[in-house]
Amino acid sequence: MRLWRRLGVACALLLASVPAWAGDPVLAWNQQTNLAIQATLTDPFNAARALAMESIAVLDTVKAIAGEQGFLVHVAAPSGLDPAVAAAAGEHAMLVRLFPSRRAVLDAALATSLAGLPPGENRAGALALGAMIAEAVFTRRAGDGAQGIAAVGTENAAGDWRATPPGFLRPLHPHWAILTPFAMRAPNQFRPPGLGTTAFERSVRSVAELGAAQSRSRTAEQTEIAHYWSDAIGTYAPAGHWNAIAGSLMARRQIGLMAEAELFAELNVAMADACIAMADAKYTFRFWRPITAIRVGTPGMAAIPDWLPLLETPNHPGYISGHSSFSGAAALVLIAWLGDREFDFGSESLPGVTRHFASFTAAAQEAAMSRLYGGIHFEFENADGLATGRAVGAWTLGAFKGVALRRPGG
Repeated sequence: MRLWRRLGVACALLLASVPAWAGDPVLAWNQQTNLAIQATLTDPFNAARALAMESIAVLDTVKAIAGEQGFLVHVAAPSGLDPAVAAAAGEHAMLVRLFPSRRAVLDAALATSLAGLPPGENRAGALALGAMIAEAVFTRRAGDGAQGIAAVGTENAAGDWRATPPGFLRPLHPHWAILTPFAMRAPNQFRPPGLGTTAFERSVRSVAELGAAQSRSRTAEQTEIAHYWSDAIGTYAPAGHWNAIAGSLMARRQIGLMAEAELFAELNVAMADACIAMADAKYTFRFWRPITAIRVGTPGMAAIPDWLPLLETPNHPGYISGHSSFSGAAALVLIAWLGDREFDFGSESLPGVTRHFASFTAAAQEAAMSRLYGGIHFEFENADGLATGRAVGAWTLGAFKGVALRRPGG
């Protein structure tokens, strides 16, 4: 009751500055998740997991109020509860769990959300339901292995991954390769076929030329593309970038709270599982990055000992590309909901730049190619990443068949 009084005071103070979509908790709290990812310097792996957990919390909350089956948590809700209030409470509770250092910001955001919603008769009940379901989702995922540690052996033979400059950091999250998936049966369910010698030799020369820091072959637009999709630590991360794209489109379409909750749950479960599938491939094949191959030299190309990429190389093996995996999964889910439509969008990585995309497919392909232009992935890693992401996305759409959906054909 004391918390409710504090929130009531905050609601009154913030009423005059309620943002345009404060009455839409799905979009407002999706944005809060992205802001938390950015502010806490969350890595792409944990960012995808956080977005999935937040999205499931809101989906299962509104499903409970509608008397429909949820994705992870199935409860019977009292009648007469406001789904928007419950959703906001659930998302707030989940983000406080995932980003405890953001508690004050999130409390203020909840007050803002509630200020933009009708008072309702049983607001306390809706708040309690949302918080309870969020806690249940958090508990279900608490033992998924995200807090684990796994050792990775390193070798110096040709093709073996090794730490890269400038930081020569330890490999990031090798335990993600055995993380419990959200919808897939197992992390290796969509493991790609592996490496081909011919594709590798062809790709080395391509990335050496196009991906070099001072490349004479890369165009100005290709350089822009590399930076636009870089999504490094301190941004929304790749999964958050695709959420921001979806959010901008949903803000204009106004498809309703339930449909938005369904869309974002499918989108984020697909990307979270694509991340797990990508990690399985990375730490199964443990393939070296372009900077290592080019500096050491290969049978088809002499060593270039001082070669540098345009972008800093991430501290994990190359095969397959994470950005490509995220993008393949995201595009497939968005196509299922909206069709393969054109859109314009900006980037936290390149403020002030808006790019036009003929389709979601084209955007995913550009995101994949950006890693070649950045000098941090071989072309076949991008192609196999896209294919893996699409396979995970298709599986995710099927995994939601037991959940009544507003998606076309769902």
